[in-house]
Amino acid sequence: MPAPAARPEARFSRMEPSQRRALLVDATFRCLQKHGFEGTSIRRICAEAGVSVGLINHHYRSKDDLVAETYLWLTQRITGQLRQAIDTAANHGRARLTAFIRASFADDIFDAGLLDAYLAFWGAVKSAEPMVRAHEASYGDYRATLSQALMQLAAEQGWVRFDGDLAAIALAAMLDGLWLEYSLNPGTFGREQGVLVCEAWVDGLVGGGYRRYERST
Repeated sequence: MPAPAARPEARFSRMEPSQRRALLVDATFRCLQKHGFEGTSIRRICAEAGVSVGLINHHYRSKDDLVAETYLWLTQRITGQLRQAIDTAANHGRARLTAFIRASFADDIFDAGLLDAYLAFWGAVKSAEPMVRAHEASYGDYRATLSQALMQLAAEQGWVRFDGDLAAIALAAMLDGLWLEYSLNPGTFGREQGVLVCEAWVDGLVGGGYRRYERST
């Protein structure tokens, strides 16, 4: 007679702590996509993961902490892919910016299917302190990655007072806006058109628009 299949909780208990947390993060992500932040509860996450409330409480103090870790998992994955694209590009500012922009429109980043999860995350930022900290950390990391590429371009072009952080905010906002519009209606524009829009913004910087981002001191 074959041995009975292990119960989900028995399998869960035999996992390494990092594997358990990954399982719970994955279940939380799916719940946020289905139910939003307010509709996601510890019990719903438990049902999605196939574990008991007690097992979640062993790893997380609250739903907010679990949602914050899920947000960091997603944003760190995306920023890591963008950083990898930059690192494999030719070592000059424009090529690295182009690599960042093109990677931003890759299938698993420029993904309309992420909209529901992001709406849940953004709603949580307004009400959950762990999410506030997670957003500050993740957005800061993303912006720093973009700012470094912009500052390399500035150094090569001789832009002495260029504010790379402010320019990074502008380009990040453009990318976010394009992704949001695409998520709401993919027929509005194609991904290559999105790349062209962002490249035109960089063209504007090189053509003199960089002066708009000069620090006053």
